[in-house]
Amino acid sequence: MQTADRIGASPLTRSGKALPPNALLLNCFGRGGSSIVWNIIGSSPDVLMPKYEWHVGVFGRFYKLRKAACRIGGAVNWASVPVFWRHMRAATADTVLPGERNEKPQARYVVLKVMDYYIAFDDAIARGFMEARNLVLTRHPLPMCEGLIRSGLSEASAIKWYNDVTSLMFKASRKRDALSLRFENLIQSPDAFVRSLYDALGIAAAEDGKIRFKVKSFGTARKANTDAATGEKLRIKLDEASDHIAPDVNTRAVARLDRSARQRIWEGTRATAELFDYGGDNF
Repeated sequence: MQTADRIGASPLTRSGKALPPNALLLNCFGRGGSSIVWNIIGSSPDVLMPKYEWHVGVFGRFYKLRKAACRIGGAVNWASVPVFWRHMRAATADTVLPGERNEKPQARYVVLKVMDYYIAFDDAIARGFMEARNLVLTRHPLPMCEGLIRSGLSEASAIKWYNDVTSLMFKASRKRDALSLRFENLIQSPDAFVRSLYDALGIAAAEDGKIRFKVKSFGTARKANTDAATGEKLRIKLDEASDHIAPDVNTRAVARLDRSARQRIWEGTRATAELFDYGGDNF
């Protein structure tokens, strides 16, 4: 795990709101199963879960500021700027609901959803904690790019997005104690995925055996990124997870691409996809 400076690892932020000493950084794509995995981890009594994704908590809802941060995130060594990573820790603390702290007073971790280009800030985030562990959630490029295209990106932009973010994920996956996760394993066997994940992280399941789950629109029913913020929040039993996760979600996404698009996307993403051992058809 990455170790923070003692000064920056104080258990209190400037706002006086407590955070656990350790962080789990869920490096992920938007539209790549991240909400499911984030909620699964945050269901543990050992883990606090913020209300918002990391970038929303830190940069707020100012789109231009977030966009600028993405552009320079990889070009600046933010880990060497104490005022920035201390702000990030304080902003993160502010997004954790009081109910989380009341229900989980012994939590050892906070799980941060660090999406897409914001993965470039991983090292700076880690400076605010005693230890930070990277969890890298990957997805095959064909269904991933199909989702990005349906979100409004051009095919070329989706390919570039996939390559850029997967390259950041690969760097994160090479860090000490990093844990690589596959969206494909999640949809194939949700209960086995959850048990394996909890074991790997050394965290306990909720006392009632349930996990948090947000039911959202998927496939052709989900046409805009704004849909990601909607959905009914549930607590479901682990063996009910398969009722809410379609095992064929990837194959249905790929089927929405014509043959030439599939070929162009694979040719454009192959080099980065193979970093995580994806082939042209193992989706």
